[in-house]
Amino acid sequence: MTYPIGSILLIKKYKLPTVEKDKFFIVLDQEGSDYNLLSITTSKFDFSDRLIKHGIINQHSYASVFCFEKDKIIGENGFYFWKNTFISLNNNINKFSFEVLSQYNIEVKDKLITSELQNLIYCFYRFRGTPKKWKLKLEDILNKI
Repeated sequence: MTYPIGSILLIKKYKLPTVEKDKFFIVLDQEGSDYNLLSITTSKFDFSDRLIKHGIINQHSYASVFCFEKDKIIGENGFYFWKNTFISLNNNINKFSFEVLSQYNIEVKDKLITSELQNLIYCFYRFRGTPKKWKLKLEDILNKI
């Protein structure tokens, strides 16, 4: 199976360092038989609730975060998260081969609405802490969508 850019994947029993749990990822792009997936970081937010809003949070700080607000439709077919859900770029872009992905039970939940995907990628593209190699990759992805 191939996963288009922007696909929202739920990987069942994903292997973390100390535990296995269901984990969401967003497909950023495909390079040959490898996929760059953005890991959905958490549904917990360790700052004031006043800061929670859909989109970029802390844009000019050292910890840029993107928020998908609960119950806001972000998928082309109506997908939404039932909790506020946050993504940080720090070490959350992961490269997976098709072979490794095929070992997991993966549900394709939906595909991000184009404007949501653009906003998410642009958030991390503009963040000053994004490594140059990823800025170039994110720029390339923005040009594809």
